[in-house]
Amino acid sequence: MRILIGVDHAPGSNPAVLFGGMLARDLGKPVTLLRVVQNAGHQAIGEQALADAMAAVRAYTSAVEGRVRVGHPAEEIIREAEEGGYGLVVVGERQHQVLRTRFPLGSTAERVIEHAPCPVVVAQGRIGPVRSILLCEGVRDDETLVKRFLQQLPCLLTLAPTITVLHVMSQVSTAPEKSGDILVASVEQLIERRTSEGRRLQRDKIMLGNAGVNPILKIRRGLVVEEIAAEAQTGAYDLMVIGAHPSDGWRRILLDDITRRVLMGAGLPVLVVR
Repeated sequence: MRILIGVDHAPGSNPAVLFGGMLARDLGKPVTLLRVVQNAGHQAIGEQALADAMAAVRAYTSAVEGRVRVGHPAEEIIREAEEGGYGLVVVGERQHQVLRTRFPLGSTAERVIEHAPCPVVVAQGRIGPVRSILLCEGVRDDETLVKRFLQQLPCLLTLAPTITVLHVMSQVSTAPEKSGDILVASVEQLIERRTSEGRRLQRDKIMLGNAGVNPILKIRRGLVVEEIAAEAQTGAYDLMVIGAHPSDGWRRILLDDITRRVLMGAGLPVLVVR
């Protein structure tokens, strides 16, 4: 697996360089830094920014190369990811000026997430080595987040001794048709009673167990975004993993409102898997 890091002069790019460098070091994977400039006249500026970023990453790994592309930042990051066969893209979070491209609105990070051919990490907030991962399980019954995570980036399991799987029983899942004892039941009780949440967490536990991990299973109740943010704010995690909805057509995945709000307010690096 190769790692692609988007480089910018903006402060938002520094977390991407730092986090991507640490990840490349700890995984033993080669990394490519990509600086995108808007026109050929900015080539020299781009090369200087790239040189600075490469010097920073060399503190973590010598397996690093750099490239400069001309064009729209998101579009060129996606094109490089497609052509280079990368397994992971790391970007910072920053609002960019809207340009007339195939992307109508939104941040560079969001556009890369929607169109990249591989998982994307948005590096933000607390940056450090990945030792503890928070997986925010969703409500899809056909394919759990844990399954997608294990299919796309199983190598991350080698870094994190602690994996926590969180499921939030939202306003919908705590609807009146559910009995009162279910609304206060523990994870073990939900699994024993084979509720939908219990079955999903049990499947996650088995899949992670087969991968050699004994996960911590957690249930929170309330508003999804607020509860995930509260769990993240405990400071116990180095990386949050969330899912996005696969889509047909010109968008490869869709970030629904909940996913977008979680991503923007996490306060730590967030890995989006499809």
